[in-house]
Amino acid sequence: MTNSAHTQIGVGIIGASSDRGWGGIAHVPALQALDAFQIRAVSTTRMESANATARRLGADLAFDTHEALVVRPEVDLVVVAVKVPDHKQVVSDALAAGKMVYCEWPLARNLSEAEALEGFARERRLRTVVGLQGGLHPPILFLRDLIAQGVIGKPLSTSIRAHLTDDMWVGRYDPPVEYMAHAKHGATLLSIMLGHGLEPLARVLGTFESLSAVVANQRGDGVRLSDGAPLPKDAPDEIVVAGVLQGGIVTSLHYSAGQSAGSAMVWEIQGTEGSVRVESASGYLHFTDFTITLRRGSEPVQVLQLPPRLCGS
Repeated sequence: MTNSAHTQIGVGIIGASSDRGWGGIAHVPALQALDAFQIRAVSTTRMESANATARRLGADLAFDTHEALVVRPEVDLVVVAVKVPDHKQVVSDALAAGKMVYCEWPLARNLSEAEALEGFARERRLRTVVGLQGGLHPPILFLRDLIAQGVIGKPLSTSIRAHLTDDMWVGRYDPPVEYMAHAKHGATLLSIMLGHGLEPLARVLGTFESLSAVVANQRGDGVRLSDGAPLPKDAPDEIVVAGVLQGGIVTSLHYSAGQSAGSAMVWEIQGTEGSVRVESASGYLHFTDFTITLRRGSEPVQVLQLPPRLCGS
């Protein structure tokens, strides 16, 4: 599906600012490390920053609108790394232009927007990816293999307890992320962080058959860091999900904004023959470093190391 004039897949990155954002932090290094892709175009909201980013990345094309980028014949794949409220329009325009799309998670502000985009992509028969990378995180793949191999026997129950400490989750907003105070924009602890947590859970143990949940804004209104003024907030900062996964595995997840007195993230899986405990200094389950501890019956507790095949060595 590449441009016939090129052997590489030509990539256009929307939201590839040179000074902040996931475009520069995550997508650019990955694309530059893969020979199959070539970054050919970038767009930001200002021509000055677009030109600066293009120079830094060695891209030939720079634009201050996404509309100008998606129609370029040099671009085969559009990477969408802008704010969630803008995803629907940008993805729709890229699909309408016949481009493959990689969109950062969440795909859209709500379910109806996401379903509309999914339907449009199917109608156009275009390849698309949503950026839920946690299922391919090496420690998650290792954990999946451990469970599949029956190291702890049949899984019986699991729990994830995560604390997210970044300013925006606790209600302190820099100007670029003030929109995250409002749940309608689709960029909340629920939609972003719990979504990123559910994907590794599904990869390791399966999806929910039934669940119930509590979602609450316990901290009340937020604060604008630019001037210290109050900022109305209805985005949740406490989320509890309880239910049953495929195979009858009893499950709970509790995500909180704020500091923990211990590990920021603890994931335990209980089985008939033992248990696994995963801990991290970060609440970001989908890309953080883990300590994985195994207990089997009366055997000594083991701290497990990733096998070389998952360490890039």
